[in-house]
Amino acid sequence: MEIKVAVIGPYDLLDEVLCMAATFPALTLRPLGYKNVQDVKQLVLSCKEEVDVYLFAGPIPYQIAREHIDAPKPMVYLPYNGTSLYRVFFQLLRESGTLLKESRLRFSIDVLSLQEVEQRLDELSILVDRMYTMEYRLDQSADDILSFHYDLWTSKKVDAIFTCVASVYWELRRLGIPCYRVTPTKSTIQDGLYRAQIEGKNLQLNDTQIAIGIINIENIVKKWHSSEYELQRKKIAIQEILIDYGEEIQALMNWPDRNEVIFVTTRGVIERTTSMFTRFPLLERIVNRLNISASIGIGLGRTANEAQSKAGEALSKAKSGGGGSCFIAMHDGNVVGPLGEEFQLAYSLRSNNPERLDAARKSGLSVGTINKLISFCQNYGSSQITAADLASRFGVSLRSARRILSKLEQSQLAMVVGEEQPICKGRPRQVYDLKLHI
Repeated sequence: MEIKVAVIGPYDLLDEVLCMAATFPALTLRPLGYKNVQDVKQLVLSCKEEVDVYLFAGPIPYQIAREHIDAPKPMVYLPYNGTSLYRVFFQLLRESGTLLKESRLRFSIDVLSLQEVEQRLDELSILVDRMYTMEYRLDQSADDILSFHYDLWTSKKVDAIFTCVASVYWELRRLGIPCYRVTPTKSTIQDGLYRAQIEGKNLQLNDTQIAIGIINIENIVKKWHSSEYELQRKKIAIQEILIDYGEEIQALMNWPDRNEVIFVTTRGVIERTTSMFTRFPLLERIVNRLNISASIGIGLGRTANEAQSKAGEALSKAKSGGGGSCFIAMHDGNVVGPLGEEFQLAYSLRSNNPERLDAARKSGLSVGTINKLISFCQNYGSSQITAADLASRFGVSLRSARRILSKLEQSQLAMVVGEEQPICKGRPRQVYDLKLHI
């Protein structure tokens, strides 16, 4: 299968990438060039439905995309590494050798870190009188970087300028100022294309993972206090919805008993039909057409047995909140849900983070619960919560939520910082501040 890659960068760098791509027949490249790096956001959005991987010709467009766009697809960039610096320093030595013989070098450089530049200078034994660096920040514009270099040149503080920004390079050259452009080398481009190919293949393998869904209707049956005929009509209506859904996603469907329906498809289908795990249309159809709810668990795995096991775990989480929701459990231990809710948690049941493992050990809670609490705080936008908040969002009883907070307090991972008076009559609720900023 072909891997569609969007290559985003300055126009002149795209030509080099396209030339190197001839040795990667599995890749189909879509070049998207820009003159202004701030156009990156729009370029990424323009092709998000048509490509598998993004390849950025430099760290700046990559950082802009990561900061401003929540793209669910792999992103790779071509770094400005040591070999890129070797090339521009060699170019300087070749063109301005007399300058370096008469005095030590004075220059300015952007984007790259001071430490990396110093290492390359030391390796080349280049003596430096003054070096001015401007590490890239997201709030900087190309004009800011241009002003940085131009002011140093006009005040006669530098003899040469190195820049990673194409528009800055061309403007300085137009002004007749000695300027050298740091660009990815051929070996760096080749490595970037290889990484894009690996990411694309991994994506295709994930796309073909088995997905098993379990739809539980036990709670629905209990709510039908009508005749057996009406009950059968309801079941037929649900079957019609499920048959339509199965045909739409080309899934295998089985109704082994009156309480559960099982369907089998692939991860790629689930990703597409749930808008990357954000909503579940089948649940919405059942609610809208029949005015009833269901608990749905979807498991993703490399084998049918693994997917079935994960589906059971996901269904258990969907039912724990009283039903009417959908959760997805993945083979790597990550859990997402409830789908379709404004407040959605994404967390892992596993962790190799020593601080999180230590928090779990101290509190006596599972590492999955610790991960879930951290995800809760990130989505909630605050580390201060009440037991009622926790019970509502975790889908557990108020008593269980109080037990979790009590354990955190006893292990000094939470502390009471205030009280909240409920709207209805009742005792004030304690407000806890969670110390889980890990």
